[in-house]
Amino acid sequence: MFLAYCAECDRRTLLGVDEIDWVENLTRGVLSVSGRCPRGHEVVILTGDAFTPHRDPRYFGPAPRVWTRPLHRMRGWLRTRFETSRNLPGPFYRF
Repeated sequence: MFLAYCAECDRRTLLGVDEIDWVENLTRGVLSVSGRCPRGHEVVILTGDAFTPHRDPRYFGPAPRVWTRPLHRMRGWLRTRFETSRNLPGPFYRF
């Protein structure tokens, strides 16, 4: 099944096996799937390995420990100073 957008109907629909007319290999990693929406309009979908998400080359990994250590210390200090309670106050109980 493929999720397709029909510009004439202005909506997205699922194309099943019955609605697909043909699949064509354009280039390495790019497939063209042609079919018809439920109202009969022609829809073309480009899919394949070229459209799968890959690692972002701008992401350099987690922050260095030089930055995270002070944050962990502050979080621990706040945790000891302010008690977290998950109990509901009395007015929220229904008897």
